[in-house]
Formats: sequence, C-alpha cells, structure tokens
Amino acid sequence: MHPDSLPTRYCISGGALNLIKQGKVRDLYSLNDKQLLIVASDRLSAYDVVFPDPIPGKGVVLTALTRWWLEQTKDIVPSHWAGNDREQLRALAAEHSDALPADLPERAMIVERCEVIPFECVVRGYAFGSWLKSHPDLEPMTPFETPLFTPSTKAEERHDETISFDVMHETLGDTADDLRDLSVQLFRFAAQVCRGAGLVLVDTKLEFGRNQDGAIILIDECFTPDSSRFVLEEDFDRGVYTSFDKQVVRDYVDQIGWDRKPPPPRIPAEIIERTIGRYRAVQERITGVHVP
Repeated sequence: MHPDSLPTRYCISGGALNLIKQGKVRDLYSLNDKQLLIVASDRLSAYDVVFPDPIPGKGVVLTALTRWWLEQTKDIVPSHWAGNDREQLRALAAEHSDALPADLPERAMIVERCEVIPFECVVRGYAFGSWLKSHPDLEPMTPFETPLFTPSTKAEERHDETISFDVMHETLGDTADDLRDLSVQLFRFAAQVCRGAGLVLVDTKLEFGRNQDGAIILIDECFTPDSSRFVLEEDFDRGVYTSFDKQVVRDYVDQIGWDRKPPPPRIPAEIIERTIGRYRAVQERITGVHVP
C-alpha cells in the first residue's frame, strides 16, 4: 500500500489505532495513552499547499535524518523518541500489511506523548529566504555573528507568522529563554556537523514540548531538508547558494506563474527526481549512509 493511503483507523492487539492528525507531510496516530505513531509520507508541501504528486522516498529520508540527529543531540536535550522501535514497527507492518506500508520501520517513529509548546523556534545563521526579503539592505548569505533566534507562531491552517521574542516571552515566561538557548545551541552543533559533511546550514526550524515530567524535549523532525536550508560548502565558497531542499519545486511553480493558491499544479517527473536527489544527497553527506 502506498504510504499516503494510510487508513484513519484499524484494529491492533484488541484495541484501535486512531488517526489524531493528518498534517501536510506527517500522519499522527494514537498507539496508547503514552505513545504516538508518526508516519512520514511522501507528500510534498510548498507555500502551505500540498501538491498532488508525491516525492517517492521523501518520508524515508526525513525519518532517517531525524533519527540520526535525535541520537546525536540527546546530550543537549532529550527528545520524544526513545529509540529501539524498529521491532515494534516491523510487527505493526506485518500484522496490518493490508493497511500499513511495508516500509513502515523506515518512515515511522514511535514517540512519547507530550504537551506541544505552540511556537516554532527558527534559528538563522545567514541572511536568506524570508529574512532577506524583509531586510533588503543585506547581501544574500550575510553571516550573523551570533545565530538569530526568530520564533514564529505554530499555525494549524494558515501560514506561520514571525513574532518577536518579547511576544513569545509574554506567553511562556522563562521557558522562552530556555527554548532560545537550546535552539541556538542545537543550531551551532548541527552547523559544525554539517561543515564536516561539506554542507552549510543556513537556517532551521525546531519544535519542542514538555514530557509527562514537565521537562522540555525536542519533538517532530530536526535538521532535515523539510525543516532546514542547506547549501554545498563548495558552492557557498564560490558565491552560489543552491538550496538542497524543495526549493527546486518552488522555483518551478514560480517559473510557470502559479499564484500559490489551490489547486496546485502537477510537478513534472524531472523536477520530482531532482528534488529527491537533493534530499538523498543531504542524508548521505550527514549520515555517511548511501541511499539506494
């Protein structure tokens, strides 16, 4: 079964697995009162719209990178993923082969339930993307002496909106300081790892929650081509800033004049192939694991 055709409910071990939320890319299921199942689909989202053509293998890459980063950063901040879930995922896929994708262990994670902190923690190492558009006086890829923390709202239906740190602090109090410090620390660590892999980490988006003990934990994906912007170090040194993410799709739909409103256009096979190629290149460089 195609991973984007997951059912909203199926029986499991005498109980039921319920679809809690279907996001633009991920599907969130309830396993029990302590655990959730996150399934990364191959759906493609850009400009807050989900496109009709999936990017085959995208969900597998996102999951592999997230697992790798959560393992690498666990000494900085714990995450909602405890690890060692492949056997349970294989059992789920085998028991419900008619409902779940066979590659479930490669595109899913079993995670701890938590209270989601309703802000996205954006960290920028360079002036690029939306920041550059709002600060046209800066040259593209101007480095910031200290990574900038630019939080945003976490919108369910509309586009996330950048807010000031003061606004975030009014809501969260001292927790906002903790999130800012953790986000910048994680960014610096990841940027150093990426440099060793021949990549420049331009910016990223992180999300956090509180576990049942009230401790802050890292949740969702982290440092993937869906949540971060990467450029090749060799290109960066030459002043070329080709993003290794879905920017190739954005460039295509802008080129054909799409107004960024539903329905989205179909994506040609060549653009799809280039997109997954960039995702796999990032994974291979960071993890050192070849992606077939």
